Amino acid sequence: MTSNQRRAANGGFILILLLAAFLRLYRLDEIPPGLTHDEADSGYFYAAVYRGARSPVEAPYGYAYEPLPMYTGAVFMHLFGPTDFALRVHSAFFGLLLLLFTYLWGRRAFGPAVGLGGAALIGLSFWTVSDSRFALNSQPAPALFAGAAYILWLALEDGDGRRRWWAWGLFALLLTGSLYVYEAARSAAGAFVLLLVYLACFDRARFRRHGAWFAGALLLAGLLSAPHLLDPGAWGRTSTLSGPLQAATSGDLGPLWENVLSGLGTLSFEGDSFVTYNLPGRPIFDPVVSLFFYVGLLVCVRRWRRLPYAFTLMWLALGLLPTLILGEYTSTLHSKLAETPIMMLPALGAVALVRWTAGRFGPRWARRLMVGCVMWLTVVALSTGYDYFVRWGEAPATRAAYFHTLASITDYLNDTPYSGPVTLSSPFPDLPLDPFIADLRVQRADLSLRWCDARRALLFPDAERGLLVLPPNAPLDPYLAERLSLYLLERVHLRPDDVDPYFDLFAWNPKAALAPFLDALAGVTAAGGEALRLPVSWGGAVELAAYHVHPAPTVRLGEEVTVVTTWRIRDPAALGPPPAHDYGPAAAIFVHLLDPAGDVIGQEDRLDAPAWNWRAGDGFVQLHRIPVPADARPGVYRLEIGLYLREGLTRLPVVVDGAPAGDALFLPPLEIADR
Repeated sequence: MTSNQRRAANGGFILILLLAAFLRLYRLDEIPPGLTHDEADSGYFYAAVYRGARSPVEAPYGYAYEPLPMYTGAVFMHLFGPTDFALRVHSAFFGLLLLLFTYLWGRRAFGPAVGLGGAALIGLSFWTVSDSRFALNSQPAPALFAGAAYILWLALEDGDGRRRWWAWGLFALLLTGSLYVYEAARSAAGAFVLLLVYLACFDRARFRRHGAWFAGALLLAGLLSAPHLLDPGAWGRTSTLSGPLQAATSGDLGPLWENVLSGLGTLSFEGDSFVTYNLPGRPIFDPVVSLFFYVGLLVCVRRWRRLPYAFTLMWLALGLLPTLILGEYTSTLHSKLAETPIMMLPALGAVALVRWTAGRFGPRWARRLMVGCVMWLTVVALSTGYDYFVRWGEAPATRAAYFHTLASITDYLNDTPYSGPVTLSSPFPDLPLDPFIADLRVQRADLSLRWCDARRALLFPDAERGLLVLPPNAPLDPYLAERLSLYLLERVHLRPDDVDPYFDLFAWNPKAALAPFLDALAGVTAAGGEALRLPVSWGGAVELAAYHVHPAPTVRLGEEVTVVTTWRIRDPAALGPPPAHDYGPAAAIFVHLLDPAGDVIGQEDRLDAPAWNWRAGDGFVQLHRIPVPADARPGVYRLEIGLYLREGLTRLPVVVDGAPAGDALFLPPLEIADR
């Protein structure tokens, strides 16, 4: 390559890098228009390491978050703060690093034209741009893997006669890093093993020179990865592969074959249908780039005895393997370890067609084709910008998938002059869901958030002044609404076509608002064979202060019994420490409808003011609704109430005078009458 050609290639790469950076950083705080639960969960682990905790190998609920992104994410939180913006910059950085390593590997393996073309598609394509803006823990994997491929090429091509021992060590470290990031990297890593076998079979001169070093580097990567890979918790997502494979081993190839076809179709025909990660149905390539892709694939197949082409096929096949097993749904993520070879193949095809045109029709037509390819990259970039920032980023379905209403609520809370307790109704008040999103977005220590789902419960802070936030997807139950005195401060309107086009903010006095529910006594209760008057304590953690049953004392067959219980939180620590694999205490209140023989004929277990958020002095009201079976016999029935920890289904004891008195409370008899 002449100096002019080198300058042109470097200038082209810088231009591509700048365009790619723009597409990854433009409106990064606005699009995606919020946070998903998975992204917030990643942020929870990053923030924990940022604050000094160690990364767990086995994360709660089988999410199997890998340890390396927790540390790289923590670095970005040190730079930008423990916010969702830090998560997205973290992803954008590794997206640009992927572009760099793709260019370096492509240039090394195929020449500068192919390297530039592959880098351009990595930088400008919808799939890779959107993937670089998701705040997910898997983002570093493609960049580290592509870096390992580039360093491997440096180690294999030591034309100056000097053995690059440092390259073998760096290759092992980068490969290890990818294995500590995402399970799909473990499938793609098989490409390096196949490459070693390929050298032994078809490139023996290179194998004799490098085979021992290559095998040693792979062994080193395996040893460094073993502490993580030998833990069953590191394979949480791999279980999702079992269905189609088990069916295939049982002789039913239908599900696997269907997934293979839909997975291959994501390249050119019908892409990922999951709106959270893709413009539903949008394939990776448009028809023009698809044509170049298949030409490049054909070139690799025909030249499979040349090392770069053979490895591209290996990388492509094993990088796509998870998608071929699982199909198109969420293939945006499952295929990401194949981003480099997928984007390199159209560049290979374009260069091959330009060279063929030059030999067949002369250099003038070749230059025209080359100009056309460059112009089409402009179309790709414009299409990406429109599809991502307008069609996908502004779509109501996307805004709903990224909980834009909650994001707008947190923006309001960050700007409001109010300080103090905030009761926030949410359809997902449990950990690690909506609360983790708010933790990353609300940057004020003077606001104390309380969580509940007001469709069945309401939490009352121990305060005389508070703010109540009600979105339309978690409104007040009518029973609660008609008993509260609230002052509407503001209805904040979002977009008319949003799934939730507004949210309401109320000023209230929580202590005064709780009083009517404390008056709803319905007589004595019983536990442990003795009559008790309220309040009654459960394990010292919480006490039942009042209850109301409707209709009572008589209900008809086929009707619904509503049991309203009012509780005061005394000492949440009495629930005990949460299990090591859990985020916080998780409990439920059960209400059983018992027939005269003591058998349960109806029940509901729920707690919509979650125990992880309990604070001493607060109160909450919980609604249970139990249908009475239409085929039950008329008679006298009983209602039984209790509270248990979800871990192990351990019931909390009813405490009377400091001693346990059973683990359930019985309300006065309820008569069930015929229709």
